[in-house]
Amino acid sequence: MKKIVVTLVSVFSLAQLKAQDRLTSLNDTATISKFEAPMAAAPVMAKKWNQIHTKWFNLNIGAAFLLDHNSLNQNAANIQQVGKVDPGTEFRGERLVLSGNILLFKNPWRYMVSANFNGLDAEPGSKKFDFIDWSVEIPFNGNAGWLTLGKQKEGVGHEYVAPGTQLGFMERGSGVPMFVRQRNIGIRYSNSLLNQRLAYTIGVFNNYWETGKSFSDNGSQYTFRISGLPHYVSDRDLMHIGFGFRHTDATDGKLSYKAKPETNTAPSFISTGSFDADAANTLMFEWIKVNGPVSIIAEYMNTAVKSPSKGNPRFDYFHLGGSWFLTGENRRYNKQNGNLGKLIPKKNFKFSKGTGTGAFELGARYTYSSADDALINGGVFKRFTTALSWYPNAHFRYEINYGYGSLYRNAINGNSSFWQFRVQFEL
Repeated sequence: MKKIVVTLVSVFSLAQLKAQDRLTSLNDTATISKFEAPMAAAPVMAKKWNQIHTKWFNLNIGAAFLLDHNSLNQNAANIQQVGKVDPGTEFRGERLVLSGNILLFKNPWRYMVSANFNGLDAEPGSKKFDFIDWSVEIPFNGNAGWLTLGKQKEGVGHEYVAPGTQLGFMERGSGVPMFVRQRNIGIRYSNSLLNQRLAYTIGVFNNYWETGKSFSDNGSQYTFRISGLPHYVSDRDLMHIGFGFRHTDATDGKLSYKAKPETNTAPSFISTGSFDADAANTLMFEWIKVNGPVSIIAEYMNTAVKSPSKGNPRFDYFHLGGSWFLTGENRRYNKQNGNLGKLIPKKNFKFSKGTGTGAFELGARYTYSSADDALINGGVFKRFTTALSWYPNAHFRYEINYGYGSLYRNAINGNSSFWQFRVQFEL
């Protein structure tokens, strides 16, 4: 494993060295204006070569490349539960994002298309490209908000609202993908009020186009989220609170829940299998406190499943954690969407004397995920994770996560530890 990690770091360090020559002469502190990109788009660094402006439209080109290596140490009980998990190296993301404005309207429409290239590690016969987002935002006059149409995020749960490349840990907490769909097809209305101290969104979704099922058999989702800033002095001194709700109909009269152990190359540690159900309702609560370089984040989700044959189970998830930037930075706060986002170092690291160190971040988090209630035995997974990240500039990130987890499933307690390494490049 050490040889693999050293190889990954060496390869990407060389790539960074070459890239630094091109990037350090440009302005790494200028991001695309919120008026030139969809509200849901990850911030794109403004360069001379990644923008096109015409009288009909403008185009911003963004990209993200993530290379991961994961290794698990399992005890005998955990191997009995989920099987032996071998070390895995993968391109976690090879994403291209096109976003911008359509200028043919009085209030310019905003669009986003993103695709992930799977060719470097795709299975034989699988698709080379997956379209992740294809959506358009239609703003109304004044402060009347905007509509988002197409394939998009559902807009609920802070960990899913925030771009995954800008979170404090390599993976979202195990219960978040269990309760919230990564992307969905539908329509969503959003707005912010009180001088952007309060933001809300409400949406209706049904991705029957992708499943081939009928609209009714596929089941619809209805979402709502409201977030506010009861205390806000600046992005370095704030308190955020939020509430979300998600209703999902069953698909063909069935629901299922599963979750990986915050390691993408591992199998699902939690799995309910498919079971008879009518619908499910998820309540979500979130709290964030930022004080200079320190941030604390807490999130809780509770899902009540309407399944008389299984005793109407309730599933839970929560996480509590935070991070500290040793070099004094803080993440920017997105008031339109209500999330912590882009980190830009105070001083970039460059291969020359008298320059900065970039930004260093320490993080710790505890997560608890349960799909074990009533007549469902999907499992209970707990994990404590520590993280160290180095951002030499606004484009590169090197990250190490170490976690220790316990899984209770099928009357067996199993333990595992996780070493995870990531090299990330993002425009």
